[in-house]
Amino acid sequence: MEPHGNLVHVIRQLELALRPRFADACAAHAMTAAQCTAVMVLQQSPGITSSELARRSFVRAQTMADTLEPLVDAGLVRRERDPRHGRRMLLSLTERGVAAVTELAPAMAGIEGLLLSDLSPAERVALADYLGRCRRAVDRAGR
Repeated sequence: MEPHGNLVHVIRQLELALRPRFADACAAHAMTAAQCTAVMVLQQSPGITSSELARRSFVRAQTMADTLEPLVDAGLVRRERDPRHGRRMLLSLTERGVAAVTELAPAMAGIEGLLLSDLSPAERVALADYLGRCRRAVDRAGR
């Protein structure tokens, strides 16, 4: 049976239910949810530009610029000139940034554990696959 839009609604409800838990976990580590997202993306994709980080974090470039400044000031993120394109700045985590993400990991694992608590190991693998495929389909379609 086709969900006919209900799935989008359920995904949105799930996001809204997870948001306060995510925000609380980030606040416990002196970061906003946007800053946590940025450092987690940079952990997975070091050496990207601010505009790419904004796209991967689903925010506008100016919002990302405002999000990054405190992270740079706190010594969690560094900017370096791209050796191939001198005008581009590449972002990566500093050692302090890596440590911050490591400290966040148990809280994020707890949220993920809650999210997956009613699923079997095989269902967890399948869900990760399905969500990844859905994400790639949306990415291919663009904005």
